[in-house]
Amino acid sequence: MSKETQDRPNASAVPSSASAPPSGEKADAEAKAVADEKPAADEKPAADEKPAADEKPADGKPAAATPAQEKSAEEAKPAAAAKPAPSAGTKPAAAAAARPAPAKKAPPPPDPRVEAAKAVAEQIRDVIAASLGQEAVEEVGAAHHTPMVRVRRESWVETVDLLKRHDDWKLNYLELMAGTDYPNYIEVVVYIQSTALGHFVCLKTRTPRENAEIPSLVSVHPGVNWEEREIYDLLGVTFTGHPDLRRIMMWDGFEGHPLRKDYNVWAAKEDTDGTD
Repeated sequence: MSKETQDRPNASAVPSSASAPPSGEKADAEAKAVADEKPAADEKPAADEKPAADEKPADGKPAAATPAQEKSAEEAKPAAAAKPAPSAGTKPAAAAAARPAPAKKAPPPPDPRVEAAKAVAEQIRDVIAASLGQEAVEEVGAAHHTPMVRVRRESWVETVDLLKRHDDWKLNYLELMAGTDYPNYIEVVVYIQSTALGHFVCLKTRTPRENAEIPSLVSVHPGVNWEEREIYDLLGVTFTGHPDLRRIMMWDGFEGHPLRKDYNVWAAKEDTDGTD
């Protein structure tokens, strides 16, 4: 080996300017450029990022749903349709169960005046049954605060006559007589009092609506002559034994009885006029 060769530096031992390490500022710039060009391993590309639910796109239009979101929405529809919506008028069962049941209203105490009237009616029933038999009395009670006894029509005259002559009752003054039409019967009621003993009693009897008929009380209380004629005229009840039973308010040619529930004034007018 020559001396020149020994004095020449080794090419592999001395780095060239191209392969020399960069300076500090140049190295930092190159590392930053590499970082900007290549994403980190734990970061997702910007294309895969999803906007937050409460964020709006920059252009103000709603973002298009992804295929996964559309599939989830389609699966949720049948479940929502299968669940019945609560009606507006219903309340939860828990609220209904928690509500206390309304307390039942206690019945009012018995009226002492009504109870006293019923007791008197039972006394009259015993008097009638002792003379005319148990079957003569059909009902006892109170008409408001007045003793009430309802007797069968076959014992009507005998009952009124008995109470007029009885020493404990002496019901000698017939104050009122009237009749009322009901769906299945007609009821006649009288209020009689005792001017000597102060008793005041209500007596009733009934007759079927068809072929309505009740024995007359004119033989016991002559003052009911006109009351029985009025009931005959307006309700069509025949009082057997009446001395002069004829219309007292309507004319002789009048058809029907105006106080009956089934009376039709227009039908009666057509029959009278002979028109259809």
